[in-house]
Amino acid sequence: MYTLTHEGDKIGTTKLERGDPSIHAVAGEFINVGGAKALAGWIKSIGGQEDDGVVFVALNDDFSLLDQEDKPIRFAEASLISIPNDDEAYLDVTGIPEEDYKAYFAGHVAAMDGDS
Repeated sequence: MYTLTHEGDKIGTTKLERGDPSIHAVAGEFINVGGAKALAGWIKSIGGQEDDGVVFVALNDDFSLLDQEDKPIRFAEASLISIPNDDEAYLDVTGIPEEDYKAYFAGHVAAMDGDS
């Protein structure tokens, strides 16, 4: 599990179970206390946007993505997305440095290479 924090406070977790090694991207279902509706309200409270029932925010320097040992994972861009009407939430991350991607998401690399 990977943890997302905002200003040092834990927001929720994700397995980042999907990935595209060609662009060093990962995504996954996001689990937080209170579910998608609570997350949507929080995202709006920090300046997130809503478009056709989908609430989202681009992650800035106030956010950190942490590995299982609470070490930060670097990335270029990321979005936290909540769809309250479907009770779903996701985290999408792109631009993870190649070395980090291979270390954290070897399974995605192997799947793309046809090794899994």
